Amino acid sequence: MPIPSGSGGAAATYETGVLVVGGGIAGLSTAISARQSGAETILIEKAPIEGRGGNTRFADAQMRFPHEADEFGPRDYSVDDMFEDLMRISRGRANPDLIRTLCENARQTAEWLTGMGLEWEKGYPHTAGYRRSPSSGGQGLVDLLYRRLEGLGGAVAYLTGAIDLIVRTDGSVAGVRARGPEGITDIYASGGVVLACGGFQANVEMRVRYLGRFADSLILRGSRYNTGEGLRMAIDAGAQPAGQWGDYHSAVLDARSPKIECGVTALYNYQMGIFVDRQGRRFLDEGEDFRDHTYVKFSKFIVEQAGGEAWCLFDQKAYQREEFARAWRPVGPPVEANTLKELADGMELPAENLMDTVANFNAAIQPGEYDLDRLDGKRTLGITPPKSNWALPLDSPPYLAIPVTGGITFTFGGIRCDTSARVIDTRGQVMEGLYAAGEPMGEIFYYNYPGASSVIRGAVFGKIAGAHAAARSPA
Repeated sequence: MPIPSGSGGAAATYETGVLVVGGGIAGLSTAISARQSGAETILIEKAPIEGRGGNTRFADAQMRFPHEADEFGPRDYSVDDMFEDLMRISRGRANPDLIRTLCENARQTAEWLTGMGLEWEKGYPHTAGYRRSPSSGGQGLVDLLYRRLEGLGGAVAYLTGAIDLIVRTDGSVAGVRARGPEGITDIYASGGVVLACGGFQANVEMRVRYLGRFADSLILRGSRYNTGEGLRMAIDAGAQPAGQWGDYHSAVLDARSPKIECGVTALYNYQMGIFVDRQGRRFLDEGEDFRDHTYVKFSKFIVEQAGGEAWCLFDQKAYQREEFARAWRPVGPPVEANTLKELADGMELPAENLMDTVANFNAAIQPGEYDLDRLDGKRTLGITPPKSNWALPLDSPPYLAIPVTGGITFTFGGIRCDTSARVIDTRGQVMEGLYAAGEPMGEIFYYNYPGASSVIRGAVFGKIAGAHAAARSPA
């Protein structure tokens, strides 16, 4: 429960301008923004120094933002394009004010990161909108931002996890009680506390409570330290829960991935092939939409509807494409065979079923131009499920297959915030002195996930929260 300001019981007490809880992209963006705005800043990170960085550390950290076509992306992508994509994929449930704020600030935030020395390269090919990838990935991104924060004089305390919020008698948030190497410490922040400490994806008890009993065995893609304390503290202090607490971000993972902190072990080119279940049958429309608008949806379908494990099949027409290797990250070699029967034997699937599935799929493919950079309408006809785009016959051996499943990246449920990242309480009022950025924010993602929008979300709202909290701190 919240700690009244001035309470005893702490081994040490500190004061600062802005206190940031969590050290991934959202927390680092917050702390740097606060320091650039002139506020004294402390960032507390539950992980040891070698485990710092939150989920960002384990990600490619690709970022979607509005931009004209250039060497990184083949198509123009406007603020309105991005807004419409994010709202459509949430089925209209996302908070339009938050989404508009994200889209209108995404490009300048990416340029802000560039100004701090971030170098870019092309992201995954054949995506729905413009995106770039940090050349050094998520690990390189967080290492860069820690160097920038330290260069600006921001303090970082590792192995220091928040326990509870400290509140004043008027209900405003004064700071955080934390557990660290010194024992219990109280850290007071005159400008505000910013919760940037992730969702509850690494907390098995909370996963099962909110997502369902299947969720205890999900592969954890990101940080083991994102266990939901920030959400619990805020709600205990009166913050309003918001967003889709019963859903989560996932990905189509190599089923052989490590169970914890597996990072990027995903297949992001499945639209070039087909999925089959353990009976050798197709079970979804691989060409429903661009890969970055379906990979989270499909991975959860595999977990919840297809028995938890499936296979992704390709032939040499896909495998030999120049860009194929940029969009898959299996942890081991594929099963490979010159005939479908041999492939099925290697996959331990019913051979007759697999051969029938591929034969029926190939026979149903309609004429048309194959173009992975647009919804090309090259589809199947007369089979269920269909393939609505990018349907090419699998007829060029040797064939390849990767076992796939779903994992959990982060949870969608969070707390309600306004466009300044201020937390809203259950009365609908601003909780003075409390902010959230990144995964603890609710009302952004529902049902599905538009690829490359989480890291930029954390950076945008972290930058906003840091500047706003700094403005509340006395000079």
